[in-house]
Amino acid sequence: MKSRDRRPILAAAGALALGVALGGCGLIGQPRNNSAELSEWFTVTSPVFRDGRDLPTRYGCAKYPGGEGKTPPLHWSAPAGTRSFAIVMDDPDGPEGAYVHWVIAGIDGTTNELVEGAEIQGAVEGLTTGKKAGYAPPCPPKGERHRYRFTIYALDSPAPFRQGAKLRDSLGAIAEHTVGRGRITGNFGGNQAR
Repeated sequence: MKSRDRRPILAAAGALALGVALGGCGLIGQPRNNSAELSEWFTVTSPVFRDGRDLPTRYGCAKYPGGEGKTPPLHWSAPAGTRSFAIVMDDPDGPEGAYVHWVIAGIDGTTNELVEGAEIQGAVEGLTTGKKAGYAPPCPPKGERHRYRFTIYALDSPAPFRQGAKLRDSLGAIAEHTVGRGRITGNFGGNQAR
C-alpha cells in the first residue's frame, strides 16, 4: 500500500484515538509519526503556576471574583522540524467527560511562548465543546475543583484545519500532524471563592 493511500486510514485512526483519549486517559490524540512516542514529549512551563498546582484566579471566568478570563503565559521547547504549533485546553473533570475549552493552531513553529492574554496573528481556532471558536476560561461549577490541561502539539504542517472547524475535525487534523507534544495542568475552583 502506498503511503498516500494510507493517509485517510491514519486520519481516521487518529480521530478515533482522539475520541477515546478525550473520554479516557486524557492523552489527546496519537502522533502520526512513529518516532513521536513518549520520547517526543517536551516540557511546558508557566511563570504563574506549576504543573499540578492552582491557576491564579485571574485566569478563571468572570463568575469568580478577580476572574479576567485571560490565557495564562506558557513556555515550551519543541522537536526539530516543527512547522507550527497547536494548543488544546481541556477539562477532563467535566460531568460528561473531557470538555474542550480551546483549540488553536497555526502558531509559528519558531514560537516558544504564549504571553498572558495572547492574540496570535495568523492562527486559526476550531470550535470548542461549547460549539464556539475562541478561548473559554476555566469556570467549574461552584464548589467543584477541576483540572485544566494545556497541551501543546508540535506539527509537521501549517494550520491543519480552517477557522471554525468542528471539534472532531480539528482534533483529528492535529492528531494526524503531531510530531511531538507537551502539557501543563492547572487546577481551578473548589477553594477559590466565587
